Amino acid sequence: MQVTLREWQTGDEAAAVRWSRDRAFCRANGWTPDLSAQQVREWWRERGEQAGHLRMIEVDGRLVGYAEWQDVQGDEAELGIAIGDSGLWGHGVGTQAGKQMLAWAFGELGLRRVWAEVHEPNARSLALMRRLGLREVSRNGTGEYQGAVVPMVQFELLCGEKRINRPAGE
Repeated sequence: MQVTLREWQTGDEAAAVRWSRDRAFCRANGWTPDLSAQQVREWWRERGEQAGHLRMIEVDGRLVGYAEWQDVQGDEAELGIAIGDSGLWGHGVGTQAGKQMLAWAFGELGLRRVWAEVHEPNARSLALMRRLGLREVSRNGTGEYQGAVVPMVQFELLCGEKRINRPAGE
C-alpha cells in the first residue's frame, strides 16, 4: 500500500462529500452529519483555496483522507489527521501520513514544536500519536466526541527529539 500526500486540487471536494455520508467518520471527526452535498462542496472549496498547510492523503492513487497543520504560530503547529475512508482505519494509513507530515514540519516548514490533541476515548488516535513519537504532556480540557463530552489528551514532539515509534500497548 503506497501512501502519499499532495496538495488540495479542485475536485477533491467530491471525496469529502463521500466521507460526509459515513456517520462513523462524522462522529469521530466532529463533522456535522446530514449536510447537503452542496454545503460540503462549498466548505471544502473555500478551505482548499486557502490550503497552505493542508495535504490530501492518497492510497495507491485514491483519495482517502487529509492531514494538516492547524494553528500555525511562529515555529509550532497542531497536527490533524483524518482518514475519510473508515474501511482503512487501523491499516497504517494515518501512521504513514503522519510520518510524512512530521518530515515536512521539521524540514521544509522549519517548525520547532508540533502538538496534537486527542479525545481520550479515541484509542486509535492515541495510539497513532504514540507511534509517531509524540509524548503525552497533559490531560486538560474537554471536547465533544461521538456525542459525549470527554477529556482531552495533549501530545507534543520537539524538533530533534528521538521518535520511538513503539507499537500500541507497549
